Amino acid sequence: MAAAFILFFVWPVDMDNYRIITITVVPVLIAGCVMFFGSLLRRSSESEIDEEVLKMLQGFEEKARFELDVYEKELPYVSSLVTEGYHYFDTPYIKRDGQGEYRTDHYVKTLVYFTKDELRASTRTAHLAEEGVDDELFFVPYKDITEAKLEKKSREYQKGKKTLVIPFYELNVYGRDGVLFGCQTKYNYAVECAVEDINKLAEKFRG
Repeated sequence: MAAAFILFFVWPVDMDNYRIITITVVPVLIAGCVMFFGSLLRRSSESEIDEEVLKMLQGFEEKARFELDVYEKELPYVSSLVTEGYHYFDTPYIKRDGQGEYRTDHYVKTLVYFTKDELRASTRTAHLAEEGVDDELFFVPYKDITEAKLEKKSREYQKGKKTLVIPFYELNVYGRDGVLFGCQTKYNYAVECAVEDINKLAEKFRG
């Protein structure tokens, strides 16, 4: 847009170069407007999605703590875990936002608590395309756990002719017959500590 105005005021206006100015300045101005307002609309759209996610997650922690019955039952020496983010699964809805993160139509928040004899967890999946939520509860006795792992995964998406490979991590809690509980997560110190705590508590009950 600035380039268009500079061209307009610098270029002397007369009948000979009027057509040249029109052909040059107008397309530059239009392109600038499209880029500017398109950028505003894109940011507004992402902001609206973020607001919708917050609205759909509202009250989840209080509801989960009540349904999991963890009040006054949490182990005082083990920190609970909160993890959230866009869920990568088999969906056609995937888009890169202004911060470089890939978004899907599912946003998942997971809460993990530790009581005396079991891991208790709750997940809420916010369905952005369908505008609804699903909550799920997990009660996993430590004695049934063989191992907890933080595993690096990836999923491929096809965008036209381009193949996107999206990396992510999963916290998986295994039993003898497979995964007892799992959630996608970001790699951070809190998740590492949760994996270590789960393994220590499971070992204590096995031992």
